[in-house]
Amino acid sequence: MARNIIIMDSSASMRRIIRTMIQATVNDAIISEAHDAEEAQGLIEDAHYHLVIFSKESSGKKWLEFARKRLALPEGQRTNFILFTSSKKQDYFEEIKRYGIQEHIIIPCSPDALGELITRICTHFAMRTTRRYSVHDASASLEQGGNSFPAEVINFSEGGLLCELDAPAQLNWFMPAMLSMEFNIEGATLKVAGLYSVARRLMVVGANTDYSPSRIRLAYRFINVPEESKKQLTQVFGMIEKQEGLLGHED
Repeated sequence: MARNIIIMDSSASMRRIIRTMIQATVNDAIISEAHDAEEAQGLIEDAHYHLVIFSKESSGKKWLEFARKRLALPEGQRTNFILFTSSKKQDYFEEIKRYGIQEHIIIPCSPDALGELITRICTHFAMRTTRRYSVHDASASLEQGGNSFPAEVINFSEGGLLCELDAPAQLNWFMPAMLSMEFNIEGATLKVAGLYSVARRLMVVGANTDYSPSRIRLAYRFINVPEESKKQLTQVFGMIEKQEGLLGHED
């Protein structure tokens, strides 16, 4: 999952410097820029952002109140904030903490320092808006261009799937695929089909002697889930949670 980040500062050159530092260390960052608080608020209200990095000079009481409200939202909807400044005045750091903003970074700083701070605050686990499930021996099928590729399901949610499979030459991972999944839960075989999906991330987990990929891990996002597929997913989630509840009550 990409980290959606806003850089807010009145100086275009400073925004460019911060952007370059982030891009040097955070591989999955998608960066937007705002020259003032009003523009940043407009971006956040139109789309979901995980983090805003803002300067002291471009902020004020109204902005800090807005930040307080965003930080009070549930975790999946929350926007995090980092102040960057060349000042070392502790009184301002204490003031922003009263609004719930706990993090700041003093510039100039190294790209690694900024990257580590972003990674710590903006974790993939915290960015998830829906629960992920994992079932032993769950399988998937990826259909594309008349070909079908079997895969092992690592985990899945109502919004997507992480799977692992041998790397087939015929699979165009950057093109959409039709996914189906099959589960065996409490002796019942459950199927979820018709999940039109796009790949968001690929990782090579095994290589041949010539260094070409032998096994890959693919993260898919569902972009079209028919009503029947939603019902099938709900049934699977319910059976998993029921099973978890029974395990939790064992002596």
